[in-house]
Parts: sequence; structure tokens; C-alpha cells
Amino acid sequence: MNKEEFIKEVSNLGIELTENMIQSLNTYCDYLLEINEHTNLTAIKDPEQVYLKHFYDSITFIKAIDLSSVDNLIDIGT
Repeated sequence: MNKEEFIKEVSNLGIELTENMIQSLNTYCDYLLEINEHTNLTAIKDPEQVYLKHFYDSITFIKAIDLSSVDNLIDIGT
């Protein structure tokens, strides 16, 4: 899933990303992949997989949970 596909799919979930949010995700993706070159943080090695497996997968829970009644939330991974 490339960045444009990610933005479209997130929009289909009812989330509109601002330019600042998109830039923050880009920065994080670049940094994650840079650090991952010498430190084994994740098996994912390309931006398209970061957008799919790290970013998109992290927010698909909103299909099942109504966030309007949630005050705090954290994704701690597996």
C-alpha cells in the first residue's frame, strides 16, 4: 500500500488526514527504515509495507470500536 492508497483507505474509514499528519507519518516511516538498516526493529523493509502493516493495520480497529466514548488509547503492539 503506497502513501496515496493509504490516505484513500484511511479516508474510507472516516479519518481525514491533515498535511501535517501525512508529513509526520512520512518522517516516521523514513526514520524507522533508516534505523532498521542497522537495528532490527522490524522485518518490514520498504515504505509500502510500513504504510500497510504499521500504519493502516494500527488504525483498522476503528471499524469495531466507537472512539467517541474513548478518552485514552495506546497501541502497544504484540
